[in-house]
Amino acid sequence: MLSDFDLLETYHRLLARWLWVFGIAMAAGVLGLLLSFSQPMVYQGSAIIGVDIDRSRADVPDDITVRQAYDRVRALLLADDTLQRALSGAAAAGGELALPPSIAAFRDRIRLSERPDGWELIVLGGSAADAESLASAWADASLVQIAAALLHAVRAAEWQNILYEASCRLQPGEPDSTSAIWVCHSAPPQGSADGIPSSILSEVEASRGILPAFTYSLLQGPEGSARTVLWNQGSFVLGGALLGMVAGGLLAAFLKRPMPS
Repeated sequence: MLSDFDLLETYHRLLARWLWVFGIAMAAGVLGLLLSFSQPMVYQGSAIIGVDIDRSRADVPDDITVRQAYDRVRALLLADDTLQRALSGAAAAGGELALPPSIAAFRDRIRLSERPDGWELIVLGGSAADAESLASAWADASLVQIAAALLHAVRAAEWQNILYEASCRLQPGEPDSTSAIWVCHSAPPQGSADGIPSSILSEVEASRGILPAFTYSLLQGPEGSARTVLWNQGSFVLGGALLGMVAGGLLAAFLKRPMPS
């Protein structure tokens, strides 16, 4: 069968029938667009929270410590107990919300984006109200979780370096200042948790590795943020066009001209 395949002839067929390929690709793209209209609409709502190191009361000399500190914030925002608190808060708020049936289902509908001014908490929903309400519940739950972690971090700051890479110590400030300052650094965890008193260990674990020098706030609520997500529609159109192009190319390449009579 390979002997019947002529690469040069196939190339010439493709050139001669390029309108076939283009036409079939366009038709398949239109078909994909029509199919996308049969899919349920998806809406996206978002809220923005600011979580930043308070440089007025903390000395963080290197970028590695900053990166590790923000990675701990990311982990807390996406933690199962944070998402469960968000679902519980949305349910308690009432209304006819279509809540995800589980944390795993909720996790499939969220996106977390780091921005220069904070973190954008994005939620997908079947309606604008669902998306905005769940984004609000997630933001509220995140702020509560951060506040709790910060409280434990202040209590256990001297011991955080046992379990976490980034940690801070409270040291006296400038000679002419009466306030102390957090001095933060990054290093591999030192020592063993076995040597920490159980009461202190629980505080360290509850801090979730959040530095005690963080500040936090809600920068932008989700009200009015909902919009239609169009990437589903675009995927249908692009996928249809690509499939049509492949099918058209194969048809043009391997459909032989009729033999002359």
